[in-house]
Amino acid sequence: MTNQNQASGRPAFSHKRRLRNYLLDVGLQLRYTAFIILVAVVLTVILGYKVYQATQESSRIVLLTVKADPLTGAELMKQFQANDRIVLWGMAGFAVVLVLSIAAMGIWMTHKVAGPLYNIAMSCTNIRDNRLPPVLRQLRKGDELQSFHSQFGEMYAALRTRVMADIALLDRAIETLERQECRSAEIEQLLVELRAYRQDKQNSIDPPTRT
Repeated sequence: MTNQNQASGRPAFSHKRRLRNYLLDVGLQLRYTAFIILVAVVLTVILGYKVYQATQESSRIVLLTVKADPLTGAELMKQFQANDRIVLWGMAGFAVVLVLSIAAMGIWMTHKVAGPLYNIAMSCTNIRDNRLPPVLRQLRKGDELQSFHSQFGEMYAALRTRVMADIALLDRAIETLERQECRSAEIEQLLVELRAYRQDKQNSIDPPTRT
């Protein structure tokens, strides 16, 4: 961030990517992913039932063939059973691949929402704890809520600007009181409180370096 940005109070944005856990909000992401998986499972079961009905109809035809021509019917029954096993394992494999694919895509897609919400939640925690660092983390390319996060960033910058304006106003008030040669005990106590309040605001936008 440049000195000009620091002076204006507008937060800079960090573009550095970091490898993070995709499950930032486990409850939110798994809940929506589970719902999508449930829908996929229901549709797969319905499809499997339709296939089962079709195989049952084929079985009925084969049984009729067995009664009419036992030799030919036995051969057809053997082929049908082999094909039936292939279809059964194919449906089972398809269901497993479908569930795993949807789970992966669900977590990946919800991560694009959970990530921005996580960033905003962390910024709100900083504001609650009277910490207003100059750098507000930027969203990743492809994340959702870009417009909302941009508005949040403008609000955050305005908040820092107001704090800096408060510090300037406190500096003038403290300077005015310090110019008085004869100060009462009440004025001295007020100066102590104003200096402490001013330092607290300064620490909120420029926290002291820990040694």
